[in-house]
Amino acid sequence: MPRAMTTSMFLCLGAALARGGPYTEPGINGYVHPVTWRHANPLSADAVLNPIFRGWATAVVEYAPADQTWLGLGVWNDPTKALGPATGQSFDVVSLGELERKEIDQGLPPGSITLAFGPAAIRNGKGYDFAVFENAFISQFTTQMGSAQGQMLAELAYVEVSTNGRDFVRFPGVSRTPGPVGPYGTIAISNIHNLAGKHPNANGLCTGTPFDLEDLADLPRVRAGIVDLNDIRYVRLVDVPGSGHFFDEAAGQIDPATGPDWAPYPSNHPIYDMWPTWGSGGFDLEAVGVLHEQEHAADLNLDGTVNYHDLALLAGAWQSRFGDKRWNGRSDLARPKNLFIDSRDFAVLADQWGHIERWRTEFKDE
Repeated sequence: MPRAMTTSMFLCLGAALARGGPYTEPGINGYVHPVTWRHANPLSADAVLNPIFRGWATAVVEYAPADQTWLGLGVWNDPTKALGPATGQSFDVVSLGELERKEIDQGLPPGSITLAFGPAAIRNGKGYDFAVFENAFISQFTTQMGSAQGQMLAELAYVEVSTNGRDFVRFPGVSRTPGPVGPYGTIAISNIHNLAGKHPNANGLCTGTPFDLEDLADLPRVRAGIVDLNDIRYVRLVDVPGSGHFFDEAAGQIDPATGPDWAPYPSNHPIYDMWPTWGSGGFDLEAVGVLHEQEHAADLNLDGTVNYHDLALLAGAWQSRFGDKRWNGRSDLARPKNLFIDSRDFAVLADQWGHIERWRTEFKDE
């Protein structure tokens, strides 16, 4: 996205405000303070790269921007900027380009990039498995009691994974944005699920959108063994032009309006984000990080230890159901999940009280 904003663009921000949705999970911190273990500005002298990450993308397999004439060529088209750790710097990105309406009508494919992960293959462990960093900007944003909500200048992308680099499966995304938001309009991030680009990564905030490979376990190629969720070596990001001509995969995903009996969304939804954009148009990829396995699910804030901070998060979501205003999906700890925060979840937290993740105990601030 261009960094210069006109007055008319800012007017679009207010027009695009929409009621928040149920997908309120915070992003994964790229940098933390090694004493407090809270988010840190990447430029701060005491910030350290979050040791929850055990690896980053190591090679670019394919880079196919939207077309060969978009304005980002020569400026935003260096795919190697997607390699290595996140930096939280808005210009340290590679753009996938933006399709205009005539290009969409012609059936041209959106831009994409495929990354490899060398020895740090992604595995379907406990909790989230990897996180994608885009350079989304905040318009209005709050994080409280483990719930991230607000309006973002966000450019979204489908996320696909593969074992062999040929056969990919796509995360089933959900987009509940009700209609077009226009050039540089905003979306409510809590309406977005399993699409990359919904978390802020600019102006001192560095967070990535997390993904859990378990969400792919029932897909045919996974069940057939073509894609091994314990040996994911490739991640592909495919830009979503936010015009509404491209759709999510909500059908089959649980509709939060149907509780407590629960039923799937009746159909897929058109995906809207700020469109069209220019300059670094389309999805701007900064990094993809591989996460350590989360042994202790009750570490709700992912700081590596189960303590009173996590208890406060669970208490804030107590007796809430998926879709409620206070819902915090990370607090739904007991298995099988029942999409309701109750005594079963508290029992899991109590059992794990005081436990520390291995990645935190092994961390050494150098």
